Amino acid sequence: MVMPASVAKKVPADAGGGTTTLAARALGDFLRRMRSRPALAVAGGGRRRVTGLRREEVAVAANISITWYTWLEQGRPVRTSRRTVRALARALRLGEAEAAHLARLADAVATAAPRWRRTAQASPALRAMVDGFRDAPAYVVNGRWDVLHANAAAGTVLGSFEATPGVTDNVLARLFLDPGWRERFLDWEAVASSAVAQFRAAGGRLVAHPDWNAFVADLAARSPEFARAWESHALADPHLRRKRLAGPGGEPLELLYASFAPEGEPEDVRVVLYVPADDAARGVLARALRPAGPRRRPAR
Repeated sequence: MVMPASVAKKVPADAGGGTTTLAARALGDFLRRMRSRPALAVAGGGRRRVTGLRREEVAVAANISITWYTWLEQGRPVRTSRRTVRALARALRLGEAEAAHLARLADAVATAAPRWRRTAQASPALRAMVDGFRDAPAYVVNGRWDVLHANAAAGTVLGSFEATPGVTDNVLARLFLDPGWRERFLDWEAVASSAVAQFRAAGGRLVAHPDWNAFVADLAARSPEFARAWESHALADPHLRRKRLAGPGGEPLELLYASFAPEGEPEDVRVVLYVPADDAARGVLARALRPAGPRRRPAR
């Protein structure tokens, strides 16, 4: 529904929090980026001085006032209904991951203050469950992708997550700062860019949290490659995927992996599980995880 101009003008510039919040600025930046995509051409529009769509065109297509939409792009902390968010996603022709990210950003703006408290350790029950996956690498992460617990299989296939605190105890830091992972993943560039896209999508509700932003800023300062990937603003949801690794014995190892949120655990906790992609990978993984037996004495 279009907001009448008389109503829009009554909404104070500081509505929703007193000052422009990080979440509102992130939402405005995302809307501008999506609106400015070259693919958003208007049929029959002739020569245009702008790339993508004009603000007016988005507002009309979403059936909202141009004033309201302008405030959103300016990063004013004005709240939007779920219906309006869906209308904006249609007007901007967003894909599934982009539309979901828009909704998370809008939710973050609607929240008066960041309520996320980063989980610092995995519960005993979750540690026991992950350790129970004896033939499959698995680990637990929080919303910042710190590794809270990893099973023995993950240590064998991926290396110890506790060797270098600050690097190997965080998935993103390890991807960009640990030379061993660069060699371990046979398609490192694709894995790293996909991980950043998933992290950005998953963190939509955390964009206003100082701890989350500090982590991103610190990693960008330590890794120019991460900084470039982050600035690309790519988005991806964590669907089932494949990774190709160099196994502990040097054999190529192709694994499927997925993450899931276990019920009864803190909201930011997820379990990441790897399984063999095929019979060949199952054999490689089994050999890698096979306990080393006692050496046989040579026959006399």
